[in-house]
Amino acid sequence: MKHAPTIGDMYEGLSVDILNRVLPGGLGLRVVSGFAHDGGGRLSGQLDCMVVRGEGEKLPYTDSHVWHVKDVIAVVEVKKTLHSAELRDAFSQLNTVSEIEHAYYQRAGEELDDPGRSMGPSVRTFSEMTGKIAWDGEKFAALPFEEDALLQTLLLEQVSSIRVVVGMHGFKRERAFRRSMISYLEENVARTGFGPANFPQLIISGGFSLVKTNGRPFMAVLVDGWWPFYFSTPENPLRLLMEFIWTRLDEVYGLGWEAWGEDLETEVGRTLLSFRAVRVDGRSGWAVKAHDFDQKALDSVPATRQWSPEFVGEEEFVLLTRLNQGQEVCRDDPEVISWLKSRGVEFDDVCDRLLKTHLVALSGQRLELIAKECHLAILPTGEYIAAENSTGRLTRWLSQ
Repeated sequence: MKHAPTIGDMYEGLSVDILNRVLPGGLGLRVVSGFAHDGGGRLSGQLDCMVVRGEGEKLPYTDSHVWHVKDVIAVVEVKKTLHSAELRDAFSQLNTVSEIEHAYYQRAGEELDDPGRSMGPSVRTFSEMTGKIAWDGEKFAALPFEEDALLQTLLLEQVSSIRVVVGMHGFKRERAFRRSMISYLEENVARTGFGPANFPQLIISGGFSLVKTNGRPFMAVLVDGWWPFYFSTPENPLRLLMEFIWTRLDEVYGLGWEAWGEDLETEVGRTLLSFRAVRVDGRSGWAVKAHDFDQKALDSVPATRQWSPEFVGEEEFVLLTRLNQGQEVCRDDPEVISWLKSRGVEFDDVCDRLLKTHLVALSGQRLELIAKECHLAILPTGEYIAAENSTGRLTRWLSQ
């Protein structure tokens, strides 16, 4: 077949078939093509695939639909081959979705009316990334400009659709793919539409992918105030696509831990871009730093590693136990300070080690649990371990 439009239709049909296979049944989800709108007259560009819920409108005499952005779970732009030109085109096309999404969700007085999209996941991700509590259950904490910009971006990421570029074929080398994105960004420095919230969550080019660390499901802690925001990986792209979509569906519908299988292997990202919110001459924006590793350095990083819980000291284990029991752990608690001193340990040192587990965060002088289910165990070797176990991952690890 040499007819380009027909070939394009075939690849789009393949993508629709794949998406239909990975979506769980019983949720009323559909895969359609067409346009997204914001209910206020703004329309996206034409979209190859949309994973949607609720009701949309079928355009007469076509197979295309128009769907409200609040009911769009994911948007997939399909390319037979993804190189630099196709990357730019797909990025621009998906930006037409993010533009109307951001306008809709930031509209003054907009009622989201969606109990399945609470801000809890974003607040927890922020705490994992920064070690700070942003929400005390009643109000937001006063945050520095850089951290507030990060939190607002995470909140926007949570409600926005998952935007994906799928190139069935593409770059032969991971570094070439990374260099193409860096070059594209260099061409658009200081232009609007290139902040963290504008980037697709996943870009696939053949066997390589660029992945966003927005906490759903991939998270990266800040490094000297910089957010390691995008990474590359040779990991199975279909697995990455499924993890993004199923994480969103779990947040909205609560799929349960049975949905995740063994889940004892985690991806290892090769950092590509880092972002940091800045103010320059009274204007706010994002500074970006590119990490341009050579191919040998990239190849030296494994694509995955076996998951394991956090191995902690006895002091950390005791304080985590107190937190699990609903007791407070404060920097100025005489009982805690006295016990730690009797063991020759400073509170600040224990606190730092606990923050590195990403199970707790600081709220002023007080440590608080941020894990959904922080489970603890003592191994037969006498070692102490702790982990998030809301998906049953620690239980499966222990059983092995």
